Amino acid sequence: MRSFKKVCLVMNDNSYAGREYAKALQDSKIFPDIILLGSNNAVDSDEDWRCGNKWKPIGQDEFSKKISIYKFDSLQDPLLISHLEKSKYSLGIQGGTGILKDIHFEHFAEGMVSFHPGDLPFYRGCSAPEYQVSDGRPVTSTCHFIAEGIDVGDIIDKRVLELDMSSFFSFRSTIYPRTAEFVVDIISRWLSGDELERTPQNETEATYYKYIGDDEILKMMNSWQYD
Repeated sequence: MRSFKKVCLVMNDNSYAGREYAKALQDSKIFPDIILLGSNNAVDSDEDWRCGNKWKPIGQDEFSKKISIYKFDSLQDPLLISHLEKSKYSLGIQGGTGILKDIHFEHFAEGMVSFHPGDLPFYRGCSAPEYQVSDGRPVTSTCHFIAEGIDVGDIIDKRVLELDMSSFFSFRSTIYPRTAEFVVDIISRWLSGDELERTPQNETEATYYKYIGDDEILKMMNSWQYD
């Protein structure tokens, strides 16, 4: 076990998920370095639409002063790679980015983790929550190590998210606040000395679901029922 554990949250600038994770971590007295990618300072209109403006994570100006913030143009920025080489992070958390490559997560001594809102390997893809609801299944978050590919990598743990299912907007707006609680639990246990277990995904059971589409989301919004 490393004597000093250094964690870093990597996120697109203004990522709603990343901001939610940062708040939950700092509220639990965990202060990761934060890497911001790009310069997107506008609101996330897609998230606002899907959540009916019910989900508004804290602004980046509310990050704790105990958090060190580093800004880079993109995942391809050579200065980012140089920073990762020098910083010697123990663990990375993916908080809403583009597709990460070996050149990124190889610089984290214990790897990078992601919290996917789908029961892996059965529900891969960005619309995993909607497909799980459509199939009558609970929305499950999977914490897994990142490997090259989409929602692949060894599984660490899973948690059924306790969501507000009273409306489509409430369902969508509670996904990442509940996921953030899972983030804090995993990172707290790791900082306390627990090892992050690895269970390989069974590729024969894997299903990737493409984006469900705006039309299907509108149908779910207008005909939402939950028993």
